Amino acid sequence: MGVTIKQIAAKAGVSKATVSRVLNGLGVKYETEQKVKAIIEKMQYRPHRFARGLANRQTGYLGLVAPSLDPYVASVVLGMEEEAGRHGKLLTLGVFSLEDGDEREVIRTMTEPPVVDGLLFFLPSAKMETLLRSLLHKKFPVVVVSERRYENLVPSVVVDNVNGALQAIQYLIGKGHRRIGFVKGRADTSDSADRLEGYRRALAEAGIAFDDGLVLPGNYDIRSGEEAAARFLEMSQPPTAVFASNDGMAIGVLKALQAKKREGAFAVMGFDDIEMAALVSPSLTTIGYDLHELGRQSVHKLMRMIVGEEKSQSVLQLKTHLVARESA
Repeated sequence: MGVTIKQIAAKAGVSKATVSRVLNGLGVKYETEQKVKAIIEKMQYRPHRFARGLANRQTGYLGLVAPSLDPYVASVVLGMEEEAGRHGKLLTLGVFSLEDGDEREVIRTMTEPPVVDGLLFFLPSAKMETLLRSLLHKKFPVVVVSERRYENLVPSVVVDNVNGALQAIQYLIGKGHRRIGFVKGRADTSDSADRLEGYRRALAEAGIAFDDGLVLPGNYDIRSGEEAAARFLEMSQPPTAVFASNDGMAIGVLKALQAKKREGAFAVMGFDDIEMAALVSPSLTTIGYDLHELGRQSVHKLMRMIVGEEKSQSVLQLKTHLVARESA
């Protein structure tokens, strides 16, 4: 007869309910959780519903780890769910805060013991490299989504951010703009760096000198777009156009202009073409790509990884296109 929850609880000096909460990833004191997990590992306890998964990797679930569930992530997740369903899988989501740094516990909940057949990492930070390497060492199927940093380590699905930003600035230059502001994204993502590279490349190709004073920090949220817009408006020579690294920040720029009754002070352009981009007023000119396809291809690559058909280092890059609307 195998080890039971009752035996684990007795050994740890806690209730069966506490052991159950640990097994299901529910909140208990950190010290208690670590003690129970250590005893579970030592006694080699495996719940019956996981034992089958350990034998054949068929839990029926795929895990998704993401730092938020904003409109951009939500659109990609719809594609993930669609493709997962096609393979007879369900998607389970683990959201962690970048500030709290609790991604390690989110991942442990999904993988120790495995309750998912594989993991999708959405916009993983630099801090997650150790976790990724650990999972790879255990031969646990992993795919990174929308982050180039790990493309030489694990299979990845990304967007052509450099050319997307190049398209955006070329469009604005074609509209007669020479003084173009840029709002960066999160400093720890390759997306932000690549979009800045595309911005600089387009300026250079047009013979426009790069002005560091026109590049402002952002955090991929509406608020940072509002803050950037306020700073642009305070400049003695404000830009005539602003390119934000994502639609959320571009919408923040539009919101700030409206609040200050400065609508049209400069043309505004975003990146990603989330659903909201077409609904705001003025509707947002942006760089688009198929968000659902990003999700579908990520799951497709993960399923290939699970069955051993995917190369450990492979990259799929989605192309971008211009979506011209009212804001620029």
